[in-house]
Amino acid sequence: MILNWIGFGSVFFLLGLAIFFLRNRQNNAGSNLYLGLILLLQALSNFHFFIFRLSDFIYQFPYLIHLSAGFRFLWGVLLFFFVQTSTGKTIKYQGKTLLHFIPAVVATVFFYGKLFFIPSSEIQAYIDLIKTDKHPINRPYHLLLYLSNVTYLIASLVELLKYRLALTTFFSNIDKLRLVWLFNILLFLVVFHFVLPLGYGLLTIKFFPFVPLMQLPILSFVAWKAYSQPELFLSLETFSEEINVNENRKLDEQKVIVSVPYPDEHFASTLLDFMEKSKPYLNAELTIKTLADELDIPSYQLSKVLNQHFQKNFFDFVNTYRVEEAKTKLVATEYAHLTLEGIGYECGFNSKSSFYAVFKKYVNQTPAEYRKGVLLAV
Repeated sequence: MILNWIGFGSVFFLLGLAIFFLRNRQNNAGSNLYLGLILLLQALSNFHFFIFRLSDFIYQFPYLIHLSAGFRFLWGVLLFFFVQTSTGKTIKYQGKTLLHFIPAVVATVFFYGKLFFIPSSEIQAYIDLIKTDKHPINRPYHLLLYLSNVTYLIASLVELLKYRLALTTFFSNIDKLRLVWLFNILLFLVVFHFVLPLGYGLLTIKFFPFVPLMQLPILSFVAWKAYSQPELFLSLETFSEEINVNENRKLDEQKVIVSVPYPDEHFASTLLDFMEKSKPYLNAELTIKTLADELDIPSYQLSKVLNQHFQKNFFDFVNTYRVEEAKTKLVATEYAHLTLEGIGYECGFNSKSSFYAVFKKYVNQTPAEYRKGVLLAV
């Protein structure tokens, strides 16, 4: 009974969150849309399960027994779209994108086609079999739903990993863009929501009453993140623009027949000279596009030179200069009044954690350890 009340309460809670995000789309329109749809879908799914599947109410409306059979296949699709829009991509409903909705359509047509051909005198017996998980169709349906969700979870993780790897190509500060919280949630969903049921053989109706207990804290946390820290998603618009500009420039360049190869050696010297004299790395918002614009070359060409000539990505190349700048300022008397965090900001880092992590990576010491070691040696 308590579980039923929790499930029933989750319907209104999820529905309220869904309405909020679907109505508030001035910023982060894409991610808010799919988050709102996920919440709405889960509210409807919970409503159907707790009102119809776990009560006798379904006998009054027998043709609603398969109400959620199709749209439950949309859970993984919407999660995947949410991750894509959260990482700066735009979803276009055309071509291959529409294929994602085929399982939901097929499931809906199949179950309702089957239901309408059952004689009215056998409907109650059919409902009893579905509710008690004894109908032969239940097991393959749950298995297909399981495979669908696992597939989209893995695809979402891969999408997020590709995004995090690409950050080092376009940005010099990535600490606030890595979406660690979203990555951890996806991992948790894989382990708790799918690995456990598979391991314990719970891919039956007996598992689903426990789903709201897991979903409420997770969905509440995601909703809180999206509401309280919208800047997490706003900065991704820049990431999307970087990729689009980079790809467009590359395509345009490929249309031109170039008889003389681009002078990478000469440009490498020009780049080093510019970094030493202008110190663009002191700008915490430095991206590969802004640096390429200052040097008046395509950003993909700059990336190519960094990879081939210096064997570094943009993130490592810029932060090498920042670390060297920090090493100088940490022991300089004119910066003695600044905290370690303050010196990090002076050198182009945008957070204390980023400064400490990058410095430790290149120097194998924390900023405090480095300063203490140098001063003791004097």
